[in-house]
Amino acid sequence: MAQASRNMQVLDNVDNVKILANVLKTNVSACVSIGPFFLPQIGRIFLDMLGLYKVVSGVVSETVARDGPIATKTPKIRHLRTIKKEILKLMETFIKQSDDLETINNNLIPPLLDAILGDYNRNVPTARDAEVLNVMSTITIKLGVCHPLL
Repeated sequence: MAQASRNMQVLDNVDNVKILANVLKTNVSACVSIGPFFLPQIGRIFLDMLGLYKVVSGVVSETVARDGPIATKTPKIRHLRTIKKEILKLMETFIKQSDDLETINNNLIPPLLDAILGDYNRNVPTARDAEVLNVMSTITIKLGVCHPLL
């Protein structure tokens, strides 16, 4: 993930994109099983994951803006959107399962909101992912209005 967030050429290889998606899916499954004890793993991958999200989102948005809505049907963009969706799913799952709301609120939510809401706002409508709204709903339900950005 760290390599992909720094070097966009890694994302040009379909096999690399599939591996990243599978790693993220594995983390989602582990988070479901481990629950709140998944915090150390999130701590290790969180910043790399957000960097990857931003890079992937930029590629998707740029491609859709350049090639039109049909670009969302291409295999490359579909695979890249899978990465975004798995990152969102992992964060949603972790927030739902967490019992340390203060740590989440103080350390994870500000950079997460910056990444996903900024991306959602900048993207052309056909490049937006509904999973962003699911994450926002989970944050609002779990944390309430205790965060100043909500």
